[in-house]
Amino acid sequence: MLLLVPLALVLKSVIVAAAVLEPDGWAALVVLTAVPLLLLLLSPALLLHGRARTAYLVGVDLLVTLLLVGDLVNARVSGRLLSVHMLSAAGTFEGLGSSVLDAADWPDLLLFADLLAVAVLALAARGRDRRAARTGSVPRLRARGRAVAVVAPVALLAFVAQLLLQTSDPGLRVAVLSPLGTHAHQAWDQLIDDNEALTPEERERVSDWFAANAAYHQAAPEHEDLVGLLEGRDVYLVVLESLEQVVLGARPYGQEVTPTLNSWVEESLVFDAVQEQVRDGNSSDAELLMLAGVYPLRSGAAFLRFPDNAGYTTLPGLLAEEGYRPVALHADAATFWNRHVVYPHLGFERYVAEDDFAVGGREVGMGLADEDLFDQALREVDRLPSPRFLHLVTLTSHTPWHLPEDLQGLELPDDDATSRYLQSVHYADAALGEFARQLDERGLLDTAAIVVVGDHRGPHKYAREDERWLTGDDGRVPFLVHVPGMDGRRISTPGGQVDVLPTLAQLLGIPAERYAGSVMGRTLLGTHSGSAVTPDGTVLPGADGAGQLAEAYEIADLAVSGDWFTQ
Repeated sequence: MLLLVPLALVLKSVIVAAAVLEPDGWAALVVLTAVPLLLLLLSPALLLHGRARTAYLVGVDLLVTLLLVGDLVNARVSGRLLSVHMLSAAGTFEGLGSSVLDAADWPDLLLFADLLAVAVLALAARGRDRRAARTGSVPRLRARGRAVAVVAPVALLAFVAQLLLQTSDPGLRVAVLSPLGTHAHQAWDQLIDDNEALTPEERERVSDWFAANAAYHQAAPEHEDLVGLLEGRDVYLVVLESLEQVVLGARPYGQEVTPTLNSWVEESLVFDAVQEQVRDGNSSDAELLMLAGVYPLRSGAAFLRFPDNAGYTTLPGLLAEEGYRPVALHADAATFWNRHVVYPHLGFERYVAEDDFAVGGREVGMGLADEDLFDQALREVDRLPSPRFLHLVTLTSHTPWHLPEDLQGLELPDDDATSRYLQSVHYADAALGEFARQLDERGLLDTAAIVVVGDHRGPHKYAREDERWLTGDDGRVPFLVHVPGMDGRRISTPGGQVDVLPTLAQLLGIPAERYAGSVMGRTLLGTHSGSAVTPDGTVLPGADGAGQLAEAYEIADLAVSGDWFTQ
């Protein structure tokens, strides 16, 4: 058992590292780097015997295996290990059980096979331990004590050396520290996690980055007619769950998935080259990106780690200064992603969560159905004076996309993840269309702008590879500004979700000097590229200011953790 357990955990660590690392050749290094921490963790077993030793080994093996299986599933979804910041946050995975199971594979159960072998060995050793107890085992215990006195300090020194040699590259860090070592490092960060004062050098570096980024807010001559296009209009910002750019216009088996959005294209600004940029915080990261113009943290979610940060320049805050009454609606629990704490800091006057809906609706997946969300939104519209700003976060198209049969509007031959996803998006699109029709009946559509954005990708992010049959994905999410009566325009400037705020601010006619020096995005109406950088920090070819974009996530870490925005 003393040999089997560490060998099995080393093998599991290599498998997890291979799922994270690209290319995965670096995963072989984990055969060595996983050893020090595992030896340190397992060395107390040398001082135990009999059932106590078995219980200790099984307990450590089970706990570490559960963590590594979680890492493996998360690596399939996001290419990263689980974050200790997320694991330690109460309610982070509330309602996500079915989504997690959907991302798991049956072969993952093989990672628990060594526990069965340990059980067999434990039964075989029971008689041997009884005989050893009768003959006396004190000399052996002393020898084991001396072994622990040597192994534990050497293992600790080796792990400290790994910490000193770690790289800032999150992928290679998994190879240098091993998956378990990476979690140990995260746990230490979590213990000391708090807003820390930036050094003068760090503060200057962050300020210089924002000052340089302020140069990317000038509209191009061909788009100057769009500046102020939305001024005075009611604005409905719809964050449509898991919506991928590749879905718009898609016609699998001859059927439109998004007929509402497709019909709006001719009267919309369509930004079709916007990269998903969320990390551990998923939907909450999307809101930080699009409402505050700030990149997500490289580990954990800003909404959970630093929920009381209050200095952001936000879209709701800017609109409140223009006379709007910003209201946010979501069909989930108010506490999910700490929104009940964060939303007031983002400038929302009111937050309407699931329990606040005037009429109870139908539970679908993680919360109330999208039609119930839009029904409550209409109630808010009726009570609010113009100009209105409503931030609507849909939920029905959230993984694992198990839509009740009576809500399914497509005829698809299979029941794979992509098919279920398309059914859910088709339903969400219909609910959005009904919302627009209700606005039209109230005489409010012609003076409105409906902004539709995707918070992150769907099956190309969460589904197994053999169930991703919708082709053409390259990490993009939709960003569409629908203005009834306008001549539509397609703008293919490469950018990211962080560019939503400055682009909308420019469309609303808000002077750039009010936000340019305190947001991390760029306008997508300029002569330059937008913030074309992926969630792992890769700057896309041809992006302007590539050196600056390469530092963006690191700067965001400093700015958010150091609460730079309150300066």
